[in-house]
Amino acid sequence: MQTLKADTRRRILSVSRKLFMKKGFRETTTRDIASEAGITLSNLYHYFSSKDELFSQLLKPATDALEGMLDEHHGIKGYDISYINEDSYIDKTLEEYMAAIRKYRSLLKLLLLKSQGSSLEGFKEYYVDKATRLVLDWLKAMKEKHPGINTGISDFFIHLNNVWMFTLLEEILMHDLTEDEIRSVMSDYIKFVVIGWRKMIQI
Repeated sequence: MQTLKADTRRRILSVSRKLFMKKGFRETTTRDIASEAGITLSNLYHYFSSKDELFSQLLKPATDALEGMLDEHHGIKGYDISYINEDSYIDKTLEEYMAAIRKYRSLLKLLLLKSQGSSLEGFKEYYVDKATRLVLDWLKAMKEKHPGINTGISDFFIHLNNVWMFTLLEEILMHDLTEDEIRSVMSDYIKFVVIGWRKMIQI
Protein backbone atom coordinates (compact mmCIF):
# COMPACT_ATOMS: atom_id res chain seq x y z
CA MET A 1 0.00 0.00 0.00
CA GLN A 2 2.79 2.42 0.90
CA THR A 3 4.54 1.60 -2.38
CA LEU A 4 1.33 2.37 -4.30
CA LYS A 5 0.97 5.71 -2.50
CA ALA A 6 4.60 6.61 -3.19
CA ASP A 7 4.16 5.72 -6.88
CA THR A 8 1.03 7.87 -7.11
CA ARG A 9 2.78 10.80 -5.45
CA ARG A 10 5.72 10.51 -7.84
CA ARG A 11 3.31 10.36 -10.80
CA ILE A 12 1.54 13.51 -9.62
CA LEU A 13 4.84 15.34 -9.27
CA SER A 14 6.04 14.15 -12.68
CA VAL A 15 2.83 15.15 -14.43
CA SER A 16 2.61 18.51 -12.66
CA ARG A 17 6.20 19.28 -13.58
CA LYS A 18 5.39 18.89 -17.29
CA LEU A 19 2.18 20.90 -17.05
CA PHE A 20 3.72 23.71 -15.00
CA MET A 21 6.58 23.90 -17.49
CA LYS A 22 4.18 24.10 -20.42
CA LYS A 23 1.54 26.43 -18.98
CA GLY A 24 3.08 28.04 -15.90
CA PHE A 25 1.70 27.87 -12.36
CA ARG A 26 -1.18 30.29 -12.89
CA GLU A 27 -2.67 28.59 -15.95
CA THR A 28 -2.28 25.02 -14.72
CA THR A 29 -5.26 23.68 -12.75
CA THR A 30 -5.44 20.86 -10.25
CA ARG A 31 -8.07 19.33 -12.52
CA ASP A 32 -5.50 19.28 -15.35
CA ILE A 33 -2.99 17.57 -13.08
CA ALA A 34 -5.45 14.98 -11.75
CA SER A 35 -6.62 14.14 -15.26
CA GLU A 36 -3.07 13.70 -16.59
CA ALA A 37 -2.13 11.61 -13.55
CA GLY A 38 -5.16 9.36 -14.03
CA ILE A 39 -6.62 10.04 -10.59
CA THR A 40 -9.66 11.87 -9.22
CA LEU A 41 -9.40 15.46 -8.04
CA SER A 42 -10.27 14.40 -4.48
CA ASN A 43 -7.48 11.83 -4.59
CA LEU A 44 -5.03 14.54 -5.67
CA TYR A 45 -5.97 16.56 -2.59
CA HIS A 46 -5.26 13.51 -0.47
CA TYR A 47 -1.58 13.94 -1.42
CA PHE A 48 -1.35 17.74 -1.68
CA SER A 49 -3.65 20.20 0.07
CA SER A 50 -3.44 22.76 -2.74
CA LYS A 51 -1.86 23.52 -6.08
CA ASP A 52 0.54 25.84 -4.28
CA GLU A 53 1.69 23.11 -1.88
CA LEU A 54 2.23 20.78 -4.83
CA PHE A 55 4.27 23.44 -6.64
CA SER A 56 6.33 24.17 -3.53
CA GLN A 57 7.05 20.49 -2.93
CA LEU A 58 8.01 20.02 -6.57
CA LEU A 59 10.50 22.88 -6.36
CA LYS A 60 11.82 22.08 -2.88
CA PRO A 61 15.01 20.32 -4.08
CA ALA A 62 16.00 23.45 -6.03
CA THR A 63 15.09 25.96 -3.31
CA ASP A 64 16.89 23.82 -0.71
CA ALA A 65 19.99 23.72 -2.94
CA LEU A 66 20.02 27.51 -3.32
CA GLU A 67 19.61 27.96 0.44
CA GLY A 68 22.44 25.48 1.03
CA MET A 69 24.81 27.33 -1.29
CA LEU A 70 24.05 30.60 0.48
CA ASP A 71 24.69 29.07 3.90
CA GLU A 72 27.94 27.48 2.75
CA HIS A 73 29.36 30.74 1.41
CA HIS A 74 28.02 33.31 3.87
CA GLY A 75 26.01 31.62 6.60
CA ILE A 76 27.09 29.78 9.72
CA LYS A 77 29.41 27.57 7.65
CA GLY A 78 30.65 30.47 5.52
CA TYR A 79 34.19 30.45 4.18
CA ASP A 80 36.91 32.57 5.71
CA ILE A 81 37.30 35.64 3.51
CA SER A 82 40.95 34.85 2.83
CA TYR A 83 39.79 31.88 0.72
CA ILE A 84 38.63 34.19 -2.08
CA ASN A 85 42.29 34.97 -2.80
CA GLU A 86 42.95 31.36 -3.78
CA ASP A 87 42.46 30.30 -7.40
CA SER A 88 40.72 27.16 -6.18
CA TYR A 89 37.88 29.36 -4.89
CA ILE A 90 36.95 30.38 -8.44
CA ASP A 91 37.09 26.77 -9.65
CA LYS A 92 35.05 25.48 -6.70
CA THR A 93 32.41 28.17 -7.05
CA LEU A 94 32.08 27.51 -10.78
CA GLU A 95 31.59 23.79 -10.19
CA GLU A 96 28.95 24.49 -7.52
CA TYR A 97 26.93 26.61 -9.92
CA MET A 98 27.36 24.15 -12.78
CA ALA A 99 26.26 21.23 -10.61
CA ALA A 100 23.17 23.12 -9.42
CA ILE A 101 22.18 24.17 -12.94
CA ARG A 102 22.83 20.70 -14.33
CA LYS A 103 20.78 18.97 -11.62
CA TYR A 104 17.95 21.48 -11.15
CA ARG A 105 17.73 23.26 -14.50
CA SER A 106 14.05 22.56 -15.17
CA LEU A 107 13.07 23.30 -11.56
CA LEU A 108 15.02 26.57 -11.61
CA LYS A 109 13.21 27.46 -14.82
CA LEU A 110 9.89 26.88 -13.09
CA LEU A 111 10.99 28.86 -10.05
CA LEU A 112 12.35 31.90 -11.88
CA LEU A 113 10.22 32.02 -15.02
CA LYS A 114 6.95 30.15 -14.39
CA SER A 115 5.99 30.76 -10.74
CA GLN A 116 3.69 33.78 -11.17
CA GLY A 117 0.66 33.40 -8.92
CA SER A 118 2.33 30.98 -6.50
CA SER A 119 3.80 31.58 -3.05
CA LEU A 120 7.23 31.15 -4.67
CA GLU A 121 6.68 34.09 -7.02
CA GLY A 122 8.60 36.26 -4.54
CA PHE A 123 11.41 33.76 -3.91
CA LYS A 124 13.97 35.88 -5.76
CA GLU A 125 13.23 38.94 -3.59
CA TYR A 126 13.20 36.84 -0.42
CA TYR A 127 16.53 35.23 -1.33
CA VAL A 128 18.19 38.52 -2.31
CA ASP A 129 17.12 40.11 0.99
CA LYS A 130 18.33 37.13 3.00
CA ALA A 131 21.62 36.94 1.09
CA THR A 132 22.21 40.66 1.62
CA ARG A 133 21.70 40.34 5.38
CA LEU A 134 23.96 37.29 5.58
CA VAL A 135 26.73 38.91 3.54
CA LEU A 136 26.63 42.02 5.75
CA ASP A 137 26.86 39.88 8.90
CA TRP A 138 29.62 37.80 7.31
CA LEU A 139 31.63 40.90 6.39
CA LYS A 140 31.27 42.20 9.94
CA ALA A 141 32.56 38.90 11.33
CA MET A 142 35.44 38.87 8.82
CA LYS A 143 36.39 42.46 9.78
CA GLU A 144 36.76 41.37 13.40
CA LYS A 145 38.92 38.46 12.31
CA HIS A 146 40.93 40.42 9.71
CA PRO A 147 40.96 44.09 10.87
CA GLY A 148 42.97 45.23 7.84
CA ILE A 149 40.34 44.41 5.22
CA ASN A 150 38.02 47.00 3.74
CA THR A 151 34.35 46.36 4.42
CA GLY A 152 33.12 49.86 3.60
CA ILE A 153 30.83 48.56 0.87
CA SER A 154 27.29 49.91 0.61
CA ASP A 155 24.38 47.69 1.56
CA PHE A 156 22.71 48.48 -1.75
CA PHE A 157 25.74 47.37 -3.76
CA ILE A 158 25.62 44.01 -1.96
CA HIS A 159 21.89 43.85 -2.71
CA LEU A 160 22.59 44.52 -6.40
CA ASN A 161 25.32 41.89 -6.48
CA ASN A 162 22.75 39.30 -5.39
CA VAL A 163 20.21 40.55 -7.93
CA TRP A 164 22.79 40.22 -10.73
CA MET A 165 23.29 36.55 -9.88
CA PHE A 166 19.58 35.85 -10.37
CA THR A 167 19.50 37.94 -13.55
CA LEU A 168 22.30 35.79 -14.94
CA LEU A 169 20.43 32.58 -14.07
CA GLU A 170 17.23 33.89 -15.64
CA GLU A 171 19.00 34.81 -18.87
CA ILE A 172 20.72 31.42 -19.04
CA LEU A 173 17.38 29.65 -18.57
CA MET A 174 15.45 31.87 -20.99
CA HIS A 175 17.96 31.37 -23.79
CA ASP A 176 18.40 27.60 -23.31
CA LEU A 177 22.19 27.76 -23.48
CA THR A 178 24.16 24.55 -23.90
CA GLU A 179 26.23 23.28 -20.98
CA ASP A 180 29.44 24.48 -22.66
CA GLU A 181 27.93 27.93 -23.18
CA ILE A 182 26.76 28.04 -19.58
CA ARG A 183 30.20 27.05 -18.31
CA SER A 184 31.83 29.77 -20.39
CA VAL A 185 29.52 32.56 -19.24
CA MET A 186 29.50 31.38 -15.61
CA SER A 187 33.29 31.23 -15.59
CA ASP A 188 33.51 34.80 -16.90
CA TYR A 189 30.91 36.01 -14.40
CA ILE A 190 32.54 34.35 -11.38
CA LYS A 191 36.01 35.62 -12.30
CA PHE A 192 34.64 39.12 -12.79
CA VAL A 193 32.86 39.08 -9.42
CA VAL A 194 35.63 37.45 -7.40
CA ILE A 195 38.42 39.65 -8.82
CA GLY A 196 36.22 42.68 -8.16
CA TRP A 197 35.64 41.63 -4.54
CA ARG A 198 39.35 40.99 -4.04
CA LYS A 199 40.05 44.55 -5.17
CA MET A 200 37.30 46.12 -3.09
CA ILE A 201 38.04 44.23 0.12
CA GLN A 202 41.79 44.67 -0.32
CA ILE A 203 42.68 41.30 1.11
